[in-house]
Amino acid sequence: MSIPQYIGRLLCACLVLLALAACGGTSALAPTEGPVASAPARTVLILWHAWPQPEERALAAIVERYNRATLGVQVVLQSRPSVSLRVDLSSAVAAGGGPHLAIIPGHTLGGLAESGSLLPIDGLVPEGELERLLPAAVGAAQVRSATGATLYGVPLTFDTLALYYNKAYFTGDPPADTDELLRVARGITDTGSDPPFWGLAYNLSLDRTIGYLYAFGGRVFDDSGAVALGLDGRTGAEAWLNWLLALREDARILASLDGVAVDSALMTQQAAMTVDWAHAVRSYSAIWPGSLGVAPLPRLAGSSNAPQPYVQSDVLVLNARLGAQAEQPAAVAFARYLISEPVQRELLRAGRQPVLLSLDLGAEDVAVPLDLRAAAQAFRAQAEDGLPMPNSRSAAEVVWPMLTDMQGSALRRLLTPEQAVDGADAALRARIAAP
Repeated sequence: MSIPQYIGRLLCACLVLLALAACGGTSALAPTEGPVASAPARTVLILWHAWPQPEERALAAIVERYNRATLGVQVVLQSRPSVSLRVDLSSAVAAGGGPHLAIIPGHTLGGLAESGSLLPIDGLVPEGELERLLPAAVGAAQVRSATGATLYGVPLTFDTLALYYNKAYFTGDPPADTDELLRVARGITDTGSDPPFWGLAYNLSLDRTIGYLYAFGGRVFDDSGAVALGLDGRTGAEAWLNWLLALREDARILASLDGVAVDSALMTQQAAMTVDWAHAVRSYSAIWPGSLGVAPLPRLAGSSNAPQPYVQSDVLVLNARLGAQAEQPAAVAFARYLISEPVQRELLRAGRQPVLLSLDLGAEDVAVPLDLRAAAQAFRAQAEDGLPMPNSRSAAEVVWPMLTDMQGSALRRLLTPEQAVDGADAALRARIAAP
């Protein structure tokens, strides 16, 4: 072979390698050239997520094992910024690309479904498998409209509220109802110390208190979707606001809309109880090492009504442009794998709350400390009383801000609870059409 021929062949090989590298950088659903005849058929699924460590490591290990065990399918994990995941996904799908799969918070589903970014999956996953999952978590993966509820993904894990407490201050069970909660909290509080020590440090933000609105009998909407806050829901909503107002003005309770003040008391171990989300469980385990307790929220005294906090889901969704021939069945098979018992247990080990009801949370597991296993049981019990997190665009852009204003106006005494409910009800009716 002459030197010019050798150089020519070398240049051709380099150009082929460069072309292959360029194909690797294209968007997940962008068109590519046909496969080389000798290469085996393989379905590649790009999966976007925004999970932090250590959850990301667990997810990567789960994906790696699936790839090794599943011939003809390769799932490629890609991390995205959590603050832009929803917008990135919507923009990429609108441009004809994007990932095949994504794990997103359930409360963002409504806007993505409206924009046509997601593939409805009703009928793609066997109903029997969905029935094995926490109902509120499945509900948080559905988007509701005037025609009914449509499933837009498979819930993998859930998040909800519970009562966190330091066992060092308790000789028996944690408070079972709200009267006992306040009595015990006041007894533990020491306002004479510097800094004060609080029996209860409660962030009164809407997301951590709205479960008690339902316990008081309040309603924002009726069963048909019409605004009910100032009608059937009025008595309960006003009672809820008055209860929160009494908490905020109780000198022996740290109950505030100032989340920084509440967090500061907890982080410096100057509080014995609080209400918080399940995703914070490892933080409280570090704050109260060896003495972490978690229990369902206390019932409403006098009525025994259980609070109904919202249940948020991490949902595996499918790109609306997913091809039905190979990609769609492969994506559904991977989704079903993620709700299998071994994977759900691994998610628990990583600090996420599993949605599989048949998973024995109390089973001996050296990878999950005893206090975290007990906490998982409390979170599941609370989630069984919870409500799916609203996920429509109007819930995020209209309802939630108006309810936040209503609560804040009452707690800051800018309006009476009655006036605050009147104003929110009128504003909701002006912005939201009747069903």
